[in-house]
Amino acid sequence: MLEKDEGQEAGQDVGTGQREALDGQFSMRMDDGHMAVYLSVTLPVGGAPVELADILQEAEKRGITAALDLEAIQKSLLDGGDDVLITSGKAPVAGVDGRFESLVPAMKEKHPHIDEDGLADFRDLGDIVVVQAREALMRRVLPTSGEPGETVMGEAIPVKPGKDIAFSAKLEGVLVDPNDPNLLIAGISGCPVIVKNGVKVEPVYTVANVDLHTGNISFTGSVHVTGDVHAGMAITATGDIHVNGTVENALLEAGGDIVVKSGVIGDAKQQFQTNRASDAAIRCDGSFKARFVQNAHITAGNGIFINDAAIQSELNAGHQIVVGDKGSRKGDIIGGVARAAMLVKANNIGSAADLKTVVMAGVDQHLHQRHEEVVKAREAAQRKLADIFKLLDLERASPGRFPPGTLKTVVATRDVLHAEIETLGEEATALLREIDLARGAQVIALKQVFGGAEISIGSKHYRATREREGGVFRLSEGELVFS
Repeated sequence: MLEKDEGQEAGQDVGTGQREALDGQFSMRMDDGHMAVYLSVTLPVGGAPVELADILQEAEKRGITAALDLEAIQKSLLDGGDDVLITSGKAPVAGVDGRFESLVPAMKEKHPHIDEDGLADFRDLGDIVVVQAREALMRRVLPTSGEPGETVMGEAIPVKPGKDIAFSAKLEGVLVDPNDPNLLIAGISGCPVIVKNGVKVEPVYTVANVDLHTGNISFTGSVHVTGDVHAGMAITATGDIHVNGTVENALLEAGGDIVVKSGVIGDAKQQFQTNRASDAAIRCDGSFKARFVQNAHITAGNGIFINDAAIQSELNAGHQIVVGDKGSRKGDIIGGVARAAMLVKANNIGSAADLKTVVMAGVDQHLHQRHEEVVKAREAAQRKLADIFKLLDLERASPGRFPPGTLKTVVATRDVLHAEIETLGEEATALLREIDLARGAQVIALKQVFGGAEISIGSKHYRATREREGGVFRLSEGELVFS
């Protein structure tokens, strides 16, 4: 009997020079989540091949119930291969959150969204849109429940259903369609405005001119002046104010936007004083837009947008001030003061006459105050909700403790408080984001900065002693830079 030489291949017959027959082999691997099964096959060398029945038996032994890809298995048995996918589980399909769908394309939002730079284009304020009573305004699209998943072993994978939403209980001028609980319709004729969890309709008062014949106007809703607002008159509205003509030395106050298609002219005889906010001619919680302003005081919660020029005026905006349209040769801030939390932008700042023109940007103390107010309001709502939960716990412990009507009111109050807390939380987060973004405030002069211009961002100041080309003022490492 001959002994094998050292290093001779295993399975080789020395006398005949033929290899020993090797049967085919296979292995099956399942991923950690039981969502996929992979097959590896080694082809036989003169031995018996792996049979399909072997694969099926192994799958059954492992508890795999998902349908196997027989075509992929057969190909592996013929060609061999590693980690060939032969079956997969079914991934869950998450439910889609409910949403609100506006049915009036021109309807505007009360609070435009702010982009990642902390800015928003509030300029497209449009005209007053009027809807008629019973007109469809907004549809509530219900959430979907989603589809549960399943592992290759038949184990169910739970799915998170979409979040449900409800129309706010504090919507004015609208009602739920009696034939469709998911449809809001106008209860009155007026101006529709999208608000949190719904839409409201503000009445619209239309007048040709505001003068001594009409007297001052105070209106719960929006006011549309097709002509001019004369000197010494006042308009107060909870909604928007739109003026097709000119506002001359008058007082306008609005809970929404103010649009003056011509211009605002103050009294040039009165000395301009920057420390008397009560003298402001225009005040609005939303945005202000006009072709020009002169000798005027403007305060807007969002933005101030002026097409041509702001002359010897005081402008105060919660977000941004933009003077001049894109590509316009005009767009001047001449004299006066312009303050905004995030951006002041114009083609030219100051004038060739070296007129003192003060421009300020940076963190607005109003943002901090508003954030503090929102946080306190949210904490108060949370305390009320905790009391509601205590009442509901008592009802669960002793069913029938409260009359049905009282219990219904408690449940409704709970839902309202939940929505209020969520809304206040979102507002607090947005305010913190604005405060953070305001630290990157800018003052932009696209064309010229004239002598007499004084630029401030935060606590840093720059005074121009001569005319220079435009650029961007911003803070860099705590210092005011111009580039």
